[in-house]
Amino acid sequence: MLALFALLLAGCDAGPAATPVGNAVAAPVSTSYPALTGRVVDGAELLDDQTEARISSQSEALEAATGNQFVTVTVPTLGGQSIEEFGLALGRQWGIGRAEHDDGILLIVAPTERRVRIEVGYGLEKTMTNARAQTIIDDRILPRFGEGRMQDGIVAGTDAIVSVLADKEVAK
Repeated sequence: MLALFALLLAGCDAGPAATPVGNAVAAPVSTSYPALTGRVVDGAELLDDQTEARISSQSEALEAATGNQFVTVTVPTLGGQSIEEFGLALGRQWGIGRAEHDDGILLIVAPTERRVRIEVGYGLEKTMTNARAQTIIDDRILPRFGEGRMQDGIVAGTDAIVSVLADKEVAK
């Protein structure tokens, strides 16, 4: 693959740590997290308005059908943190998922550090396993990122996550 995200690695909450790839430069550690402004928080400005609305609608429908909360977040930087640390802290700060079920899920994209991650609450780990999350990243997100189609990769990842959580067959 040719583009920026060709070799991204990611996992889930209890999965293996992502490893650095390429020449990503760590910024100073920052504890500043974006505000939760909706079901899509596009701080890195990777999505157009129509796509944001589509993803938000999918997340809303998923929550109505299953109770599971799903937020897509892009950030301009991880502020020197690993994506695992960032994702855990962000999920806790935002309170994603119902507390009694711990059923929140985040799709996190950090283009500066060339990282992507699916952060899964413990209550969803039987449904969204580490292996499933990695397959979504490897088969749906990264190929599109590798072609320079970041928005398409985020949409494909969102579609696959919603399909898994809604207990539907995931099409390639």
